[in-house]
Amino acid sequence: MHLNEIFGNNMKYFRFQKKYTQEKVAELTKTSVTYISQLELGHHTPSFEKLEALAKTLGVEPYEFYVKRSFKKLPPRVDMEKYE
Repeated sequence: MHLNEIFGNNMKYFRFQKKYTQEKVAELTKTSVTYISQLELGHHTPSFEKLEALAKTLGVEPYEFYVKRSFKKLPPRVDMEKYE
């Protein structure tokens, strides 16, 4: 697994734990939904500035995005309404 994929999986997991949609994270970090989606898919790497904003928004330390974890991968689409 590549570092971008580890980052993306962790970002999606942390977002899910906060019960945030991609739209909410984009709003709080002043980015676009497309950018958040691309990060979660492992297609982009954030700048240090964006990494810090994402960490603050999701309530984690920046390094935690890069820790390989053994949790089950979330499905491609998560219906957040089921978890409210």
